[in-house]
Amino acid sequence: MNPALVDGARAMGMTERQTLTRVEIPVALPVILGGIRNAALQVLATVTIVAYINLGGLGRYLIDGLAVRDYSRMLASVVLVAVLALAADAILALIQRLVTSPGLRLAGERS
Repeated sequence: MNPALVDGARAMGMTERQTLTRVEIPVALPVILGGIRNAALQVLATVTIVAYINLGGLGRYLIDGLAVRDYSRMLASVVLVAVLALAADAILALIQRLVTSPGLRLAGERS
């Protein structure tokens, strides 16, 4: 983060708590939500593996289809997981865009 933002907040007479809640967190929020978005997609991508150790989930269809060589079942499982991951990413991207300050969005578009 740009130290000039914190200096500007202090120059305006903001307390440390106000600087944190009104300057630092809003500026860092897009990066924080990007990390949450990335983590959620990693979880969705690896959740199919738990079916291999007999814990169920969406990967169950993939593992069962592999066991009986039912490729249509395997394809349906893969497509289902991919659609779920894309939908989750779209929802989290929308949330990330909604909570990002308009001034930060405009500054990102200019760069």
